[in-house]
Amino acid sequence: MTAAHRRKLTAVFAAAGIALGAAACSSSTGGVPGPGALSYGSVRSTAEKLQQDKQDTCPFGLDLGKALQAAGIPGTVTPDHEYDGHAVQGSVGDGLPPQPWPSGASHPPTMPSIPATPPNADVSCAYQVGTARLDLELFAVPQSGVAVNMLLPGIRRAAELSVAELQQVATEQPGPGQTRILGSKGTAALARIAHQGEGDIVLMLSQNPGTGEPDQALTGEPLRKAATALVDQLH
Repeated sequence: MTAAHRRKLTAVFAAAGIALGAAACSSSTGGVPGPGALSYGSVRSTAEKLQQDKQDTCPFGLDLGKALQAAGIPGTVTPDHEYDGHAVQGSVGDGLPPQPWPSGASHPPTMPSIPATPPNADVSCAYQVGTARLDLELFAVPQSGVAVNMLLPGIRRAAELSVAELQQVATEQPGPGQTRILGSKGTAALARIAHQGEGDIVLMLSQNPGTGEPDQALTGEPLRKAATALVDQLH
Protein backbone atom coordinates (compact mmCIF):
# COMPACT_ATOMS: atom_id res chain seq x y z
CA MET A 1 0.00 0.00 0.00
CA THR A 2 1.41 3.39 -0.99
CA ALA A 3 1.76 6.31 1.41
CA ALA A 4 -0.79 8.27 -0.64
CA HIS A 5 -3.26 5.38 -0.36
CA ARG A 6 -2.73 5.19 3.42
CA ARG A 7 -3.36 8.94 3.73
CA LYS A 8 -6.54 8.63 1.68
CA LEU A 9 -7.80 5.74 3.81
CA THR A 10 -7.03 7.67 6.99
CA ALA A 11 -8.98 10.65 5.70
CA VAL A 12 -11.94 8.44 4.77
CA PHE A 13 -11.97 6.86 8.24
CA ALA A 14 -11.81 10.35 9.76
CA ALA A 15 -14.77 11.42 7.64
CA ALA A 16 -16.66 8.38 8.88
CA GLY A 17 -15.89 9.58 12.41
CA ILE A 18 -17.49 12.92 11.57
CA ALA A 19 -20.55 11.06 10.36
CA LEU A 20 -20.76 9.02 13.56
CA GLY A 21 -20.47 12.16 15.66
CA ALA A 22 -23.10 13.97 13.62
CA ALA A 23 -25.45 11.00 13.90
CA ALA A 24 -24.95 10.82 17.66
CA CYS A 25 -25.64 14.49 18.40
CA SER A 26 -27.93 16.94 16.70
CA SER A 27 -25.84 20.00 17.48
CA SER A 28 -22.14 20.74 17.88
CA THR A 29 -20.75 20.94 21.40
CA GLY A 30 -17.84 23.27 22.07
CA GLY A 31 -15.33 24.36 19.49
CA VAL A 32 -16.08 28.07 19.86
CA PRO A 33 -13.11 30.43 19.64
CA GLY A 34 -11.58 31.33 22.97
CA PRO A 35 -8.79 33.50 24.36
CA GLY A 36 -6.03 30.88 24.12
CA ALA A 37 -2.68 31.45 22.43
CA LEU A 38 -3.00 28.65 19.89
CA SER A 39 -4.70 28.74 16.51
CA TYR A 40 -5.22 26.22 13.73
CA GLY A 41 -2.59 28.09 11.73
CA SER A 42 0.05 27.87 14.47
CA VAL A 43 -0.52 24.13 14.94
CA ARG A 44 -0.38 23.51 11.19
CA SER A 45 2.78 25.55 10.64
CA THR A 46 4.48 23.73 13.53
CA ALA A 47 3.40 20.33 12.18
CA GLU A 48 4.77 21.25 8.75
CA LYS A 49 8.13 22.29 10.25
CA LEU A 50 8.32 19.03 12.22
CA GLN A 51 8.06 17.08 8.99
CA GLN A 52 11.40 18.58 7.95
CA ASP A 53 13.05 19.29 11.31
CA LYS A 54 12.73 16.16 13.46
CA GLN A 55 13.13 16.63 17.21
CA ASP A 56 12.59 15.10 20.65
CA THR A 57 11.14 18.15 22.46
CA CYS A 58 7.38 18.61 22.34
CA PRO A 59 6.51 22.13 21.05
CA PHE A 60 4.20 24.81 22.50
CA GLY A 61 5.86 24.56 25.93
CA LEU A 62 4.47 21.07 26.58
CA ASP A 63 6.46 19.40 29.38
CA LEU A 64 5.05 16.02 30.43
CA GLY A 65 7.41 15.69 33.40
CA LYS A 66 6.09 18.90 34.97
CA ALA A 67 2.51 17.92 34.16
CA LEU A 68 2.90 14.57 35.92
CA GLN A 69 4.41 16.29 38.95
CA ALA A 70 1.45 18.68 39.06
CA ALA A 71 -0.87 15.65 38.98
CA GLY A 72 1.04 13.88 41.75
CA ILE A 73 2.19 11.06 39.48
CA PRO A 74 5.69 9.69 40.20
CA GLY A 75 8.05 8.40 37.56
CA THR A 76 10.91 9.40 35.28
CA VAL A 77 9.90 10.72 31.87
CA THR A 78 12.06 9.99 28.85
CA PRO A 79 11.41 10.54 25.12
CA ASP A 80 10.26 7.45 23.25
CA HIS A 81 11.87 7.49 19.79
CA GLU A 82 8.78 6.09 18.12
CA TYR A 83 8.79 8.23 14.98
CA ASP A 84 11.76 7.30 12.78
CA GLY A 85 14.18 7.68 15.68
CA HIS A 86 12.54 10.77 17.17
CA ALA A 87 9.95 11.35 19.89
CA VAL A 88 7.96 14.06 18.09
CA GLN A 89 6.28 14.09 14.71
CA GLY A 90 4.02 16.40 12.77
CA SER A 91 1.52 15.53 10.07
CA VAL A 92 -0.92 17.54 8.00
CA GLY A 93 -3.88 16.67 5.81
CA ASP A 94 -5.52 18.66 3.04
CA GLY A 95 -8.97 17.15 3.54
CA LEU A 96 -11.27 15.30 1.17
CA PRO A 97 -14.55 16.09 -0.59
CA PRO A 98 -17.62 14.01 0.29
CA GLN A 99 -17.04 10.29 -0.28
CA PRO A 100 -19.51 7.53 -1.25
CA TRP A 101 -20.42 5.11 1.50
CA PRO A 102 -18.84 1.66 1.25
CA SER A 103 -21.05 -0.84 -0.55
CA GLY A 104 -23.69 -2.24 1.79
CA ALA A 105 -22.93 0.21 4.62
CA SER A 106 -25.93 1.61 6.49
CA HIS A 107 -26.08 5.36 6.95
CA PRO A 108 -28.50 8.06 8.10
CA PRO A 109 -31.02 9.02 5.40
CA THR A 110 -29.93 12.63 5.77
CA MET A 111 -26.33 11.67 4.85
CA PRO A 112 -26.27 10.36 1.28
CA SER A 113 -22.46 10.41 1.38
CA ILE A 114 -19.64 10.44 3.92
CA PRO A 115 -19.19 14.11 4.89
CA ALA A 116 -16.24 16.08 3.56
CA THR A 117 -13.10 16.01 5.68
CA PRO A 118 -11.62 19.45 6.46
CA PRO A 119 -7.87 20.11 6.37
CA ASN A 120 -6.13 19.18 9.61
CA ALA A 121 -2.85 19.26 11.49
CA ASP A 122 -1.47 16.90 14.12
CA VAL A 123 1.51 17.07 16.49
CA SER A 124 2.31 13.84 18.37
CA CYS A 125 4.82 13.35 21.20
CA ALA A 126 5.77 9.93 22.61
CA TYR A 127 7.16 9.24 26.10
CA GLN A 128 8.18 6.46 28.42
CA VAL A 129 7.19 6.86 32.08
CA GLY A 130 8.87 4.01 33.86
CA THR A 131 7.76 0.96 31.89
CA ALA A 132 4.61 2.66 30.56
CA ARG A 133 4.14 4.43 27.24
CA LEU A 134 2.29 7.77 27.10
CA ASP A 135 1.22 9.48 23.90
CA LEU A 136 0.37 13.18 23.66
CA GLU A 137 -1.55 14.35 20.59
CA LEU A 138 -2.50 17.90 19.63
CA PHE A 139 -5.00 17.92 16.76
CA ALA A 140 -6.39 20.99 14.99
CA VAL A 141 -8.85 21.72 12.19
CA PRO A 142 -10.04 25.04 10.70
CA GLN A 143 -13.73 24.12 11.19
CA SER A 144 -15.54 24.55 14.51
CA GLY A 145 -16.81 21.57 16.47
CA VAL A 146 -15.42 18.66 14.44
CA ALA A 147 -11.96 17.86 15.88
CA VAL A 148 -13.28 15.29 18.38
CA ASN A 149 -15.39 13.61 15.71
CA MET A 150 -12.41 13.34 13.38
CA LEU A 151 -10.37 11.75 16.17
CA LEU A 152 -13.01 9.15 17.06
CA PRO A 153 -11.16 6.20 15.44
CA GLY A 154 -8.00 7.08 17.42
CA ILE A 155 -9.99 7.78 20.57
CA ARG A 156 -11.60 4.36 20.35
CA ARG A 157 -8.19 2.67 20.14
CA ALA A 158 -6.59 4.75 22.89
CA ALA A 159 -9.44 4.33 25.37
CA GLU A 160 -10.47 0.82 24.23
CA LEU A 161 -14.10 1.90 23.84
CA SER A 162 -17.14 -0.11 22.87
CA VAL A 163 -19.39 1.26 20.12
CA ALA A 164 -21.82 2.52 22.75
CA GLU A 165 -19.01 4.26 24.67
CA LEU A 166 -17.73 5.82 21.45
CA GLN A 167 -21.17 7.20 20.68
CA GLN A 168 -21.28 8.64 24.19
CA VAL A 169 -17.96 10.41 23.60
CA ALA A 170 -19.35 11.84 20.35
CA THR A 171 -22.48 13.06 22.13
CA GLU A 172 -20.91 14.34 25.37
CA GLN A 173 -17.86 16.15 24.05
CA PRO A 174 -15.78 18.43 26.30
CA GLY A 175 -16.30 22.14 25.76
CA PRO A 176 -13.41 24.62 25.49
CA GLY A 177 -11.34 24.49 28.65
CA GLN A 178 -12.76 21.12 29.73
CA THR A 179 -10.84 17.85 30.15
CA ARG A 180 -12.52 14.45 30.42
CA ILE A 181 -11.47 10.87 31.02
CA LEU A 182 -12.69 8.49 28.34
CA GLY A 183 -13.98 4.96 28.88
CA SER A 184 -14.12 2.62 31.84
CA LYS A 185 -10.39 1.83 31.83
CA GLY A 186 -9.42 5.50 32.09
CA THR A 187 -6.43 5.18 29.76
CA ALA A 188 -7.16 8.36 27.77
CA ALA A 189 -7.95 11.97 28.66
CA LEU A 190 -9.35 14.44 26.15
CA ALA A 191 -9.29 18.24 26.39
CA ARG A 192 -10.77 20.88 24.10
CA ILE A 193 -8.52 23.91 23.83
CA ALA A 194 -9.69 27.51 23.94
CA HIS A 195 -7.99 29.09 20.93
CA GLN A 196 -7.68 32.10 18.65
CA GLY A 197 -9.68 32.47 15.48
CA GLU A 198 -11.86 29.94 13.72
CA GLY A 199 -11.37 26.20 14.07
CA ASP A 200 -11.18 23.51 16.71
CA ILE A 201 -8.21 22.15 18.71
CA VAL A 202 -8.12 19.15 21.03
CA LEU A 203 -5.39 17.54 23.14
CA MET A 204 -5.40 13.85 24.02
CA LEU A 205 -3.11 12.19 26.55
CA SER A 206 -3.29 8.41 26.50
CA GLN A 207 -1.50 5.38 27.86
CA ASN A 208 -0.56 2.64 25.44
CA PRO A 209 -0.11 -0.56 27.49
CA GLY A 210 0.59 -2.68 24.40
CA THR A 211 -0.42 -6.24 25.16
CA GLY A 212 -0.05 -5.85 28.95
CA GLU A 213 -2.12 -4.24 31.66
CA PRO A 214 -2.14 -0.44 31.98
CA ASP A 215 -0.22 1.28 34.76
CA GLN A 216 -3.02 2.27 37.15
CA ALA A 217 -1.04 5.31 38.33
CA LEU A 218 -1.44 6.69 34.80
CA THR A 219 -5.19 6.19 34.46
CA GLY A 220 -8.38 7.90 35.57
CA GLU A 221 -8.31 11.10 37.57
CA PRO A 222 -4.48 11.36 37.78
CA LEU A 223 -4.30 11.16 33.98
CA ARG A 224 -7.02 13.81 33.67
CA LYS A 225 -5.09 16.11 36.01
CA ALA A 226 -1.92 15.58 33.96
CA ALA A 227 -3.78 16.43 30.74
CA THR A 228 -5.23 19.56 32.37
CA ALA A 229 -1.74 20.61 33.45
CA LEU A 230 -0.54 20.17 29.86
CA VAL A 231 -3.33 22.42 28.61
CA ASP A 232 -2.28 25.06 31.13
CA GLN A 233 1.27 24.94 29.72
CA LEU A 234 0.27 25.66 26.12
CA HIS A 235 1.68 28.87 24.68
